[in-house]
Amino acid sequence: MFYRNILLGLLSLFAVSAVAQEADNAFFDENGEIVATNLPTSISLDEREPIEYNNPRADDIIWQKVVYRIIDLREKINYPLYFPEEASDNRQSLFTTIFRLYEEGKIKAYAYLDNKEIFTEDNLIPFDEFVKTCDILLTVHTDSITGDTLSTSIDESNIPNREVLKYYAKEVWYFDKHNSVFNVRLIALCPIWYKQDYDMGLQKRPLFWTTYDGLRPYLAKQEALISDKNNGARETMDDLFIKRRFGSYIFKESSTMNRNLLQYNSTAEEMHKEQERIKTSIINFEQDLWEY
Repeated sequence: MFYRNILLGLLSLFAVSAVAQEADNAFFDENGEIVATNLPTSISLDEREPIEYNNPRADDIIWQKVVYRIIDLREKINYPLYFPEEASDNRQSLFTTIFRLYEEGKIKAYAYLDNKEIFTEDNLIPFDEFVKTCDILLTVHTDSITGDTLSTSIDESNIPNREVLKYYAKEVWYFDKHNSVFNVRLIALCPIWYKQDYDMGLQKRPLFWTTYDGLRPYLAKQEALISDKNNGARETMDDLFIKRRFGSYIFKESSTMNRNLLQYNSTAEEMHKEQERIKTSIINFEQDLWEY
């Protein structure tokens, strides 16, 4: 009788545990709403961490090429980075994500300079300075009695995410001889704001550089809807970049003269040929590694 009670107690404990685990992983909540914080994986979204990079030794890198790309968010393949225009269903645009992280002091922003990127403390842009320079509207919260300013905030409607239509992306292709690996690593992103000026017309404005390694821990927790046919087919924004599931085109490579393609190609056809040449040179290097 004693052992029977113990056995029934253990079975009851296992049943309660199973029900609790099932409730934690439920698709619907108690109100019948879809639980939007769970990706279709065995790990909850809050627990997602970026896949750890292999950091090779500098002496093992026998070849490298720095390439600059433009990611155009108007291309269909890049829609998961642009939409939704207003945050919903546990999703928000890439720029809204970057903007809020910048606002909260979780990432650093470095000044955009022509033909060079300097990721040092001297080149940092304070968020308050950025907001003031870009004329982004602040909502001021005051004391109802004294009228003193208590705090400021930025409403989502005042974030210029709809006008950020492109990004500069800096990446490096390299060969690690120790591990015999040919790889690419995204270094930094620069959002480009296309602002309508009533006097000057549409103005292109690169805003700032931010390092991708600084973004990764947060993008790994940010969902992206990649298919209209299946709303459950979601990945994180970090997945889109790491798996190269975005569209882009080359506008510059590291070179002796440090020029972008527009500076030495006068026609669209010449530009296209030069982009293909750079892309082919990278592909050919990898293929030549394994020829005997």
